[in-house]
Amino acid sequence: MVYRQAIEQAAEHSLRDGSDPKPPRVPWIQALLSVLTMALGGGFTSSMLLGMPPSWLGSNVVVPTYALSFVLVQYTFVYDILRNMIPPAVLDSVLIVADSSLRAMSIAKLGVDGSRMRFAADSHQAGASEPWFAMLLLGMIAGSGGGMWADLLRLKSHHWSLATPSFTRAASYDMKAALLSAFFYAASTSPQFYGLLRENTDGYEYGKGGLLELQDAKAMTILVMCTLMLGQRAEPSFFRLTGFSVGGVLQSLQAKMATATKSDSSAITEEQEAVALKTIEQDDETAHQPLRRRGRRAVETVEVEEEIDEVEEEEPVKKPAARGRKKAAVKVESPVEAEAVVSDATPSRGSGRARKPRKEL
Repeated sequence: MVYRQAIEQAAEHSLRDGSDPKPPRVPWIQALLSVLTMALGGGFTSSMLLGMPPSWLGSNVVVPTYALSFVLVQYTFVYDILRNMIPPAVLDSVLIVADSSLRAMSIAKLGVDGSRMRFAADSHQAGASEPWFAMLLLGMIAGSGGGMWADLLRLKSHHWSLATPSFTRAASYDMKAALLSAFFYAASTSPQFYGLLRENTDGYEYGKGGLLELQDAKAMTILVMCTLMLGQRAEPSFFRLTGFSVGGVLQSLQAKMATATKSDSSAITEEQEAVALKTIEQDDETAHQPLRRRGRRAVETVEVEEEIDEVEEEEPVKKPAARGRKKAAVKVESPVEAEAVVSDATPSRGSGRARKPRKEL
């Protein structure tokens, strides 16, 4: 049912985007392989890692049951009847309980007990160590391996393709629930764990020295897995009815932390700016002191040079003026006398004697 719903949503999404329209159904062989991979992928992967044939391969019930369910959901009105006549809360709860029970049995039998039989055959003896890493890892894969394969191969799409699975960035809820269920079953049936609690590691026997008997532990593991999966389903409804939202609380806490951090950073920034301004002012004063001195000296020097230039300019001006006044003071009575005056005022070029005045013709 989840697979058919995902394919229909992908077809509607392609129509809304205006891209290549996709049909609401895929070829039956592709759909059947996708459903079988998602349903049996966890047990198949765990069996391959243990070097054992998958249990469903020797069963005459498992694969025919899944194939019949596939035909009823994909090609009959069973899907529409279930979706329209049964409330979603009731239908989803029943299906989640059935799916969680099958996952819990796969975790207990194949993931935990299979690892014990394969890697710790002598665990019946006192002091034997159990393969905890294998029990937890294979138990998690047995309970959530189908979703991992679907994410890796993009099985819930019209075209299969290899892609980076999302669990490489963050573990999914199914993986966390399967890991917790595997730990619960392994701890409740482990003689060594029970011996550590009792501080007595001698004289225990596998299957009888644990906290719970094997059958009781499997029943409790089913209860734990169903509770975890139903809790994921009931969490939004519970928060909607009670008005309590973890996301809202987290957002408010993040907003408060961001505000506090911002105020602290702003205060620190203001202090740093004040200290920086003071430092800059002191540096400017220290740097400008010699400049101011040099500037004053330069101004004084310029003023002195200007005074010297003025004096030099005034001297040649005064000399021609004095000469003019001197010439103006001489009275010229005749051209001969004027020429004599000019000759006396102007020195000769060849010798230091003054020219003699010429006689009148």
